[in-house]
Amino acid sequence: MTLPRSVSILLLCAGAAACDGSAKYSHHPGGEDPNPPGEPGPGPGPGPGPGAITPAPAKFSCDANAAPSDLPLPRLSRTQLMNSLRFAVGRALPNEADALWENLTPALVRYPLDRRIAAPGDLKGGFSRLDQSIQQTQIDVMYDLGKAVAQELTSTDARRNTLLGSCASDSQTANDRACLENFIKGWGSRVLRYPLPAAEVTAFADIAGSTPVDKAAVADVITTLLNSPWFLYRVEHGSTAGQAVSPLSAFELASKLSYQLWQAPPDDALWAAATDGSLLTANGFNTQLDRMMKSPRLRSSLDEFVSEWLRLDELPSLVALRNDPVYQAFVGAEMPTDASRTAMFEDVQLSAWNTLTSGGSVSDFLNDRKSYTADPFLAAIYGVPVWNGSGPAPVIPSQNRSGLLTRPALLATGTPSTRPIHRGYMVRNAMLCQQVGAPPPNASTRPPAPTENMTTRQAVSQLTSGGSCGGCHNNTINPPGFVLEGFDALGRERTVERLFTAQGQETGKPAVDTSADVWLYDSEQRAITNPADLTRMIDESQLFETCVAQHYFRFAHARVESTSRDGCLLSEMETVARSGAPMADLLKTVARHPTFKQRSFQ
Repeated sequence: MTLPRSVSILLLCAGAAACDGSAKYSHHPGGEDPNPPGEPGPGPGPGPGPGAITPAPAKFSCDANAAPSDLPLPRLSRTQLMNSLRFAVGRALPNEADALWENLTPALVRYPLDRRIAAPGDLKGGFSRLDQSIQQTQIDVMYDLGKAVAQELTSTDARRNTLLGSCASDSQTANDRACLENFIKGWGSRVLRYPLPAAEVTAFADIAGSTPVDKAAVADVITTLLNSPWFLYRVEHGSTAGQAVSPLSAFELASKLSYQLWQAPPDDALWAAATDGSLLTANGFNTQLDRMMKSPRLRSSLDEFVSEWLRLDELPSLVALRNDPVYQAFVGAEMPTDASRTAMFEDVQLSAWNTLTSGGSVSDFLNDRKSYTADPFLAAIYGVPVWNGSGPAPVIPSQNRSGLLTRPALLATGTPSTRPIHRGYMVRNAMLCQQVGAPPPNASTRPPAPTENMTTRQAVSQLTSGGSCGGCHNNTINPPGFVLEGFDALGRERTVERLFTAQGQETGKPAVDTSADVWLYDSEQRAITNPADLTRMIDESQLFETCVAQHYFRFAHARVESTSRDGCLLSEMETVARSGAPMADLLKTVARHPTFKQRSFQ
């Protein structure tokens, strides 16, 4: 279960030590490869020093003899399944698809959400694609969904005739079976994502019995097709039987590429490339990859990746405390809305999208200082006009807005007080891929809060700097969070922190202290005072670029990496991310790698 942002992690430590004072630069599922070559050292170095940060050693290395891992039978995520159902409806009744889909909403919402699965050792985060579990609820609801779709598609003679053609309503009965089989060959093959051989067409048609064009009989066939494993999973047999590693067939490759980039079944152009075999050629594959990368349909996948990687959904409501006197006094005259919260998410997503489509690099995304919002409240926080979505986005004037680290989606808390611990852990774990030891069982779940005469930083330091807490918090978690204290709990820039009584009366405005000794890895530690320096340190270390590559691997493959078996692809992705190449090349690297086009049965 993902903890809300209002519940801080790694908070009060009392009792057994939870951390040895270091952030583990770890990426090993199940404890694999505990000390690979090039792993950064166990903790902070001797002290701060001037100058640029030296790039961290490469995290991944390639063993050409290692066999890649593979999911046994990839289940479609909830998003992918809904898109597949929408595709099925659209191909069956294109002129009525929107209205029909609306009718299906009550059944659609019953399908359970995927759980966010974190990597071993991560206390938060993870991707919903990694949820490969099968629950009875999913099976039951999917059957109901298949049945509901089938009933809608065959609810009238006119709809049935659109599906099957005029042969379904003519006076002839001898052609009824052929009429149904043609529908199965056409619609059924596209829905199941492979050309159905004659024997399977026969098997599906047999479900209709002796009344192949009867509406109820056709509905039974459709229900069965939509509950086939070929619909619910990405079934990959490969094209050569009996081999440990087999190339994917053209249609398996088309599905893998389409669900990877668009989270939906292959469109007509990709299906045609699979049908004529051109997708299996280098030129044909690159043509389709480039076309799909330029499509607006890519944004859905990128938005999901960015949102789950950066845990944007941890931001609670910005209006839940609207009646609290302290929150009212903190916010001021204009209260944010639920739309402002959504705008904060979209601001981050659009930064990634515009970086990718403009040819920007992973580093450019980290450093992007433009505002991508049409929400007046968020635009006012940035000090820019609203953006209408076309033309250049406005540049945020404050130099303290150093890019990703200072976007309100990552700073706001939905409360009157900031969460330095949350912010620090976000930097460590989501942006640097460094693991921090779990808190002891008796750790408090209440985040330190300011008082009438104590700032948030003072409250955090008082509660976390001593005993077994100090190692983790003083050296690893707290410093990045303290540097970001120049932004309040709505992400507004500030130089003082306003303190309040429980009744919302202001008691003081002490200056905000944003200074901290920030350690990144080995001896790379600097005394800094602003988020621009923190962003620079992270960028120069190239740990962010490596971390993005690692997270995208997990998202793309719906599993946690094995550093030994997946090292070749991970190493290549890391190199691309660190090279300053366009961020789009990172996505292309996954699709162009030999492991993407084959199936491992080892």
